[in-house]
Amino acid sequence: MEYLQGGDLMTLLMDKEIFSEEMSRFYIAETIMAIESVHNLNYIHRDLKPDNLILGRDGHIKLSDFGLCKHVEIKSKSANINEVMRSDLSNISKDIASKNPALSKTQANKRAEYIRNRQLAFSTVGTPDYIAPEVFGQ
Repeated sequence: MEYLQGGDLMTLLMDKEIFSEEMSRFYIAETIMAIESVHNLNYIHRDLKPDNLILGRDGHIKLSDFGLCKHVEIKSKSANINEVMRSDLSNISKDIASKNPALSKTQANKRAEYIRNRQLAFSTVGTPDYIAPEVFGQ
C-alpha cells in the first residue's frame, strides 16, 4: 500500500479552519475526479468523508477506505430507471417464486423488493454525519 505523508483532508480542515475559495475548488475537483474514477469501474464508495481523502506529498487527493464499497450493475444510460427497476423486480420475484413454491405472490414480491433494494445499494452504511440524505429516504 502506498504511503501518503500528506495526512487527510479532515486534519487539513482542522488546521486551516477555513479553506480559501481556490483551495476549496481544487480539493472539490480532485474529489470529483476520484469519485468519477471509482464510478467508471461500476463501484460506489458509500463512505465519502474528509477522513477518507488522503493527501500525497504533492498535495493531490487519493480516495481511501473501500471497506463499504459496492459493485453495481449499470444498465444502459438510455433506459428509463423506473422501467429497469420494475423489470428487475419482476424478474427477481419470478425467480424467488420458482425456487420457493410455498411462498405467496405477496411474500415473493416483498422478498424481491428487499433483494432489489440491496442490489441498488440502498442499504444504510457509512459514517452517520456524512450519509447522503437520499439513503435515509428509502
